[in-house]
Amino acid sequence: MVDGLRWGVLGAAGIARTAMIPAIRRAGAGEVLAVSSASGRAPGYAADLGIARAYGSHEELLADPEVDVVYVALPNTEHARWTVAAAEAGKHVLCEKPIVLGLAELDAVEAAARRAGVQVAEAFMYRHHPQLRRVRELLDGGAIGELVTVESSFHFTLARTEPPNIRLRRDLGGGALNDIGCYPVDLLGWLTGSEPDDLGVVSHRDEPGGVATRVSVTARYGALTANLHCSFDAAFRAEARLIGSEGTIHLPDAFRADRRDAPARVVVERSEDREVLEVDGDQYGAQATWFAERVRTGTADPEHAALTRRTAATLEGIARLGDL
Repeated sequence: MVDGLRWGVLGAAGIARTAMIPAIRRAGAGEVLAVSSASGRAPGYAADLGIARAYGSHEELLADPEVDVVYVALPNTEHARWTVAAAEAGKHVLCEKPIVLGLAELDAVEAAARRAGVQVAEAFMYRHHPQLRRVRELLDGGAIGELVTVESSFHFTLARTEPPNIRLRRDLGGGALNDIGCYPVDLLGWLTGSEPDDLGVVSHRDEPGGVATRVSVTARYGALTANLHCSFDAAFRAEARLIGSEGTIHLPDAFRADRRDAPARVVVERSEDREVLEVDGDQYGAQATWFAERVRTGTADPEHAALTRRTAATLEGIARLGDL
């Protein structure tokens, strides 16, 4: 356990139940001490998961002096608000992606963290899988020559129900771009270290005024071109293909390697040669360990923060251009 770090979870969410809480425990990144829910679900949630304290409001959890760090697992529109509130309460914050819905919110979040002297970071778990380090090594080593274009997709099928899933609610920051399209956008920001020079956006909505359930983006980063796709209407796919002048790197498990009961695959293809590299990793566990270390040492990760800003700026630009 990292110096007895005590976590609170804002929101009785599925992602916390199935992924983040088990990862904190599995990685020895601290104790999950408390959970809060404004909908009354906290007591049952806490009982199911063996969490000692359940609060009926997020304010109550933030007032708990024994909670050191909070994981924000609320709807997208609530991320910035409660991250700021948690920082002002003196809590370190790991917030689910997207941490903000625009640069103005990110400025407010960063300012609150500076004033309070706490660590705040975005929970993009795929960033912590070691397959990315292997990809960087391959690119830097010239494995596929010059990187020319990138194709990346994240899709899954989302049932239309009543009441609608929060991913389909515009008032809660839903839509395919914010929910899953942010991953390919973030990957491009990581690959290039920049924001795009040009963007094009097309989308589809189930009904006028609803969220965009299918989004495709074309982008140019200097000489590099990219095509990014996401939807709630296609069979599961969360992949990227990096196409170079001398070959291709295919990442079939780019964003959800945790779904495989096996290592992630990095497929390198050059002319007649095809090599499948297996890279083991626990991206949720690594994320929990990484953030616990940030808290323990009191040191931020400037590369992570810079990537969060690039992604927020790009998502804002896409949303503006596509009226999303």
